[in-house]
Amino acid sequence: MEHLTEPTLWAFLFQAAVAAAVWIPLSYLAYRWVRAPLKRDRVKQSLSQLGIVQTKELEETMAAEYRLKDYIWPLFMAYALMSGTYTVTHSYVIRLGLWSGWLEEVIDVFGTDNVFPRAILWGRFVFWGWLGACIYSVHLIIRRFLAYDLTPSVYLFTANRSLLAMAISAIVGTGMGTFSTAAGVPFDVNMATVSIVAFFIGFFPEQGLNWIAATAKKALGQQGGIAKETRLSEVEGLSIWHQGRLMQEGIENVQNLATADVPALVIGTPFPVTQIVDWVDQAILLAYASQEQFEALEKAGLLRASDVLTTTRDDEGLNDLAEAAGLKKSELRVLSRVLQSALNIKMISRFRWQSSLDRAKMEEAAAIQLLQPSLAVTELPREQEEIAFEEEEQ
Repeated sequence: MEHLTEPTLWAFLFQAAVAAAVWIPLSYLAYRWVRAPLKRDRVKQSLSQLGIVQTKELEETMAAEYRLKDYIWPLFMAYALMSGTYTVTHSYVIRLGLWSGWLEEVIDVFGTDNVFPRAILWGRFVFWGWLGACIYSVHLIIRRFLAYDLTPSVYLFTANRSLLAMAISAIVGTGMGTFSTAAGVPFDVNMATVSIVAFFIGFFPEQGLNWIAATAKKALGQQGGIAKETRLSEVEGLSIWHQGRLMQEGIENVQNLATADVPALVIGTPFPVTQIVDWVDQAILLAYASQEQFEALEKAGLLRASDVLTTTRDDEGLNDLAEAAGLKKSELRVLSRVLQSALNIKMISRFRWQSSLDRAKMEEAAAIQLLQPSLAVTELPREQEEIAFEEEEQ
């Protein structure tokens, strides 16, 4: 216990400087010299798949993403907050009294005043919250480095996570520790449980916020939520890492994803255009179909808006889908018309048509093109125009 009661200055300086944040500027230097120059070619290839012509403005937009001045402030914020939040948890700094008034010393969380000062114990379990945020941030930076996507927002996200994780783990840890102490849980078990929960919150602060919200609602006698939205986790193929990346682009739910700027996602994120198109396609159906309709269509094997449109484009397909999904033809017909007005359905159907190896699907997708002629990205090639013209005559 000497490292807690008598910590040294040199130990603190080494840990704060090396273990806490020295990897932040080094990761940027490695990315700028090694990975950033290779990203532009990947973006150009993806945009060409969407039928978007390269312009001078687009070239300038891509070039501006790698300027040093855009990284200076995020790098400083990440380094300062990562190191600063670490100092709050270190025993050496706590013993100096520099954070007196900030640390929770009124509540005897663990009921062990005769072993350690309250501030020391508070700093210990909050440290595990900080450690969870630090490991998550290191893992995130490595992932984004390998994916050619180490943008300035990554460092701002890292800075925000360290601060958020420490604050939430402090609140949740104080609450859980106090409740457990009152219930008679032994000190060692209580401290270990709170530390594990704090570490988990460092990885996923949203879970801590959910716990705080649930506890507050229970205390206030409130029920229900505030916003009506569909979570990104409803989209198949979206892992928690993908969700976190999309949230950095301002896409926090399915409704946001359904109306997202697809070219901007291709330029600003590391995801292949095929993945982005598939996610947006699913999001459109989730956003426009009711819960009962989506579940019925999912059982019939349809998860994407473009699949529903190509299946219901004639009476035979409409009848087959109504029978397979157990839905009325009238509501399927209405859903099909609503999906035709979706913001991104034109671009989605065009991409799936171009990338399809099934000629029947190409023809069906070509028919969707006729529904919104004003939204065309580029003119159709002659062979594709002939397919669309034949469908229109029929």
